[in-house]
Amino acid sequence: MAMFRTAGPRTKRLLAFLRRRERSAAARRPEMDCKNFPALFHRRAVVFTDTADFTTRTLRDGILHFLMVFDNVVAAAEPVMRKAKGKIVKVEADSLLLDFPDVAAACRGVTALEALLRRQNRSKPENEHVRFSYGIGYGDILDIEGDLFGLEVNLASKLGEDLAKPGEALLTPAAAATLDAAMLKKVAPYKIVTFGTAAIPVQRLKLS
Repeated sequence: MAMFRTAGPRTKRLLAFLRRRERSAAARRPEMDCKNFPALFHRRAVVFTDTADFTTRTLRDGILHFLMVFDNVVAAAEPVMRKAKGKIVKVEADSLLLDFPDVAAACRGVTALEALLRRQNRSKPENEHVRFSYGIGYGDILDIEGDLFGLEVNLASKLGEDLAKPGEALLTPAAAATLDAAMLKKVAPYKIVTFGTAAIPVQRLKLS
């Protein structure tokens, strides 16, 4: 089974480069990576969401009920993301991978998405409520059709899935560093988080 299931131009460009890289001597690969970096990577803001109590809810209500609820959320979120200049790149189990041109747009998108969920939850029975946690990253992202790759994608995933609580949005240092003075008023220090041997200061976006 191929790792990349799409066949768009960006995916084809990546696959062609990977084949050339595989045929090349190991000593030449770092130079090849640097030369091809501008064509493959772009500066983007990414958001990884995670759904609260996914496993517990699936055990209680069944996967079909959750999929019905989650599909409705995704459909309602799409126009909200477009208004914030973002898009839903993919749905991965109970998580969304979102793409934005910059961190300010990502923060606006997350704030709007959280407001949408709160509105929907007020009008639905308890077993149809959805709550997200969010991780926000920014940096050089390998963007192909239907997926994003890069360190900041990984960090955003870790923050959104492992650290943030429901209704909480956490930013990587690279993401927080891009915000202007007005937007910085909406973030606050969270804590120092250790990934491997690296300790990074994480910020929290005020959503309410």
